[in-house]
Amino acid sequence: MSETRGTIDRTRFIDRLDGCFARNDMKAARECLEFWEGEARRLGDERGLLTVLNEAVGFYRRTQKKSRALAAMEECVSLVERLGLGETLSGATVFINAATTLSFFGREADSLPLYQRAEACYQAAGKADTYEYAAPLNNRAAAYNALKRYDEAEASWRQAVEVLRAEGRHDGEIAISLVMLAHLTFDRDDTAYPQVEALLDQAWEYINSPRQPRDGNYAYILRKCAPSFDYFQRPEAAQALREVAKEIYGQP
Repeated sequence: MSETRGTIDRTRFIDRLDGCFARNDMKAARECLEFWEGEARRLGDERGLLTVLNEAVGFYRRTQKKSRALAAMEECVSLVERLGLGETLSGATVFINAATTLSFFGREADSLPLYQRAEACYQAAGKADTYEYAAPLNNRAAAYNALKRYDEAEASWRQAVEVLRAEGRHDGEIAISLVMLAHLTFDRDDTAYPQVEALLDQAWEYINSPRQPRDGNYAYILRKCAPSFDYFQRPEAAQALREVAKEIYGQP
């Protein structure tokens, strides 16, 4: 049903969208995004529109719809500036999403200033010990790595791991960082087998951490890590990750 107030119900929107992702139902997620975007535009609710479009950026990136992802990303950054959110944590969330999208579509150099803006927002707010702060560090590391700025990439990934270890509630994300460090180590030196194997062993421990909730986000993490375990000649581990992800999503 359409909203009848001057703003959309952002909590209800996020709940609906999260439900779609928990089922891995991308068609329903797209329909949800399109419906709530239409409602926000109809009501002239710019803050609500920013919330919807920021989620749309991630969705279209995930489904590799480049033109739609970049268009939504550009409108999000424009809304942040227009709403005066450029130095807030809300703005930082948008900057991270925008920078990640630029990197995903091969514009890593363009992403770096946005990561820096996000990092500055978290530091100014005293939030440099949070998961939200680790996110731009991880994603910036990936951009550095793509640009073959390996030392800067390693420093960012290791900083992210330390933040998340201290935070203690995102072991799956630590595993992703360690897997990416394994790739970086091998890309920089294809004879560094002991270091790569040690990083993969650590990643496996974090993947199987009892502190990690077995939810839709966990399934996404497993699917993200599985190809790397294949790449590094651990096919049984990779298959186990895929099977657990299927179980969580309720897929045959």
